[in-house]
Amino acid sequence: MKFISTILGFIFCFSAGVFWQKWQLLESGAVELTKPLTLQSSPDAIGELPKGTILYPYSSTGSIETFVVFVNTKNLDLMQIHNFEQKLTVTPIDGYSE
Repeated sequence: MKFISTILGFIFCFSAGVFWQKWQLLESGAVELTKPLTLQSSPDAIGELPKGTILYPYSSTGSIETFVVFVNTKNLDLMQIHNFEQKLTVTPIDGYSE
């Protein structure tokens, strides 16, 4: 009986954690760009997020904040799988306004 209770407790805690993670991302104060934001991942790769884009807070460390943007596209042929050396790696790109 103790074993079953322990297993059910683990399942409940895992489910609660998954729910909390999704809720925290979507309910933690999304922000809207008031001006276009220039994005740069390398000296040659420069793009732009347009004014009005909704950003979702992801993490904050001092003066730098990291946001998530959700993108809908049918152009899946433009993408390929990228494997990192270590799992759970996040590689943000720089955003700035001129």
